[in-house]
Amino acid sequence: MTVQASDVPVGMELPLFQRHITREMAMIHGAPMKNFHTVLEEALAMGYPDLVIAGPMFICFFSEMFTRYFGTDWIESGDLEFKLLKPILANQTIAAQAIVRACEPEGDRVRVRMDIWCQREEDRVQTSVGSASVLVKP
Repeated sequence: MTVQASDVPVGMELPLFQRHITREMAMIHGAPMKNFHTVLEEALAMGYPDLVIAGPMFICFFSEMFTRYFGTDWIESGDLEFKLLKPILANQTIAAQAIVRACEPEGDRVRVRMDIWCQREEDRVQTSVGSASVLVKP
């Protein structure tokens, strides 16, 4: 799929990306370290009711959402920056979201700039916030 600038007008929300996080996913992504990301007893000892998802996993959520929508344009020109606000635990569902805030000419392409965030679906608490951009055809 080739996305053009006209396919992503300012104000458009990209399709929602949701993923239920299992303990196995948390343990694999946090490996080989043994800590509150990979060992339930460590998470419980720190006061969490389950494993805490490692921050880099958020990159995977956003990247999968953008790859599904923008295809190779995301892989070749994508840029992502975010900060973590609240934890996501194993056995919770995450929703990654993006809204187009600007489309700016850049060389022979258009840079699509987006505001991005993740939230826990169970309580709608925002867990990360940031920005992303990708070059697309005009």
